[in-house]
Amino acid sequence: MIGLPEKLLGFGIETILLCVAAFALLSWWLQKPKNLPPGPSGWPLAGYLPNLIVSLYRTGLDPHQLFAKMATQYGEIFSMSIGGKLVVILNKHRIIKEAFHNPHISDRPTGKMMEDLGLTSGGGFMGEGWKQERRFTQKTLRSFGVGKRSFEECIAEEAEYLSEEIIICHATPFDPQPLLTNATANIICSVVFGKRYGYSDSNFKYLISLISENVQLFGAGAVQLFFPIAKYVQPGHYKQLNSNISNLMTFINGVIKQHEPASRDTNIPSDYIDVYLNEIESSRNLGQESHLNTKAMPLTILSLFSNGSDTIATTLRWAVKYMMAYPEIQKRIIQEIDSVVGRDRLPRLSDKDNLPFTVATLLEIQRISSIVPLGVIRKCGEDTTVDGYTIPKESLVMSNLYLVHHDPDTWKNPDEFNPERFLDKDGCLREREELIPFSTGRRMCIGDNLAKMELYIFFTHLFHRFTFKKPDGDSQPISLKGVVGLFNAPSPFLTQVESRD
Repeated sequence: MIGLPEKLLGFGIETILLCVAAFALLSWWLQKPKNLPPGPSGWPLAGYLPNLIVSLYRTGLDPHQLFAKMATQYGEIFSMSIGGKLVVILNKHRIIKEAFHNPHISDRPTGKMMEDLGLTSGGGFMGEGWKQERRFTQKTLRSFGVGKRSFEECIAEEAEYLSEEIIICHATPFDPQPLLTNATANIICSVVFGKRYGYSDSNFKYLISLISENVQLFGAGAVQLFFPIAKYVQPGHYKQLNSNISNLMTFINGVIKQHEPASRDTNIPSDYIDVYLNEIESSRNLGQESHLNTKAMPLTILSLFSNGSDTIATTLRWAVKYMMAYPEIQKRIIQEIDSVVGRDRLPRLSDKDNLPFTVATLLEIQRISSIVPLGVIRKCGEDTTVDGYTIPKESLVMSNLYLVHHDPDTWKNPDEFNPERFLDKDGCLREREELIPFSTGRRMCIGDNLAKMELYIFFTHLFHRFTFKKPDGDSQPISLKGVVGLFNAPSPFLTQVESRD
């Protein structure tokens, strides 16, 4: 080495460098938190990420399936370093329940993408103000009837619009995705924006296509949002997400602008945006600081708009596909609906208790599809413990909901589609606490009650009106393998319907 003596204090330079490296490694090991959940070792800086990439490529498994395989080696809770961040994977219902009721595991991490988009001022139920946002949003949604039986008419009306669109194209095969996404998006739009959008509205069709694309680009657990290294591992995905989110924010800001004081009655709010703007003005007039502000509002609305549409639409797409794949189950559902509801009216929430097999089928679809297989990442706000292990502050926590829903200790033959597992010996509905499609604990989906209402009403209305089948002449088997991003979505497919009217 130039400028350095061949010997230093009698030791060769190679020996000195080796000692320095050994000292650095020892220092890192001594500073490493003790009693961490077990897990694989990794590389300096990159951690276990290179191994994950290689394993996913070699095995062809999806991330949640790979983590399920790793759980057989490392246990029901394990950890690994990914790009300098400690990630803890929870693989059992009881552990997820313990962790997600822990007040120290309630934060959402922020990431490089949020910084690049200038979205670090709060909002989106992230940051310090998430509790205030959540309370305000729950109260506001309830004030508009969301989750209450009084909101049933709004969903039923949209189900009728959806049915009319299906009738238009029922003679030929069609892709149900855009229609289902438009229908479910309209439910949240009616509350948040105060309006619904027609199925032929080109601008709205473009916006919901951005949401669907984002779901795939986010990656399992929304890694693109929360891992800075994702920008360099998949730069194309990162760039496209930036563009899509910017376009969605432009749309949302345009809708907010239409709600300015000159165009709204501040005494009679007509939607969520009105109430939010009134809350901002009230806090300002009282001189109070609030996490509800004009910078946070667009991101919160984006979160409601995105999560309140594609999750339900994806579940309904799985419902259609499974009914096409299992026509005998579809026939049994139709018979049950006809025997209880008849042909002179449409199903209602009041019929739910008398439709046990129909509801059980819907629950089984949610279990087997597990559309959010790795949940949404949480961050540990303080050092804490889960299942006896230490979870350090700033750790990221992921829940393998896929494995919870396919745990052979809980579900007999978990890969088998069997609605009967949600019925007791007398044929009555038997709900299972291990089914947690909306997660659990302090940060479970804020719209879970609305989602359950939507799924039931859309599902029963569709099968009251139509029989879904493979397109005429299609001899290919129906694939039930998912396409995994943030959601586990069904691969694109065409369906054909027969009207039952």
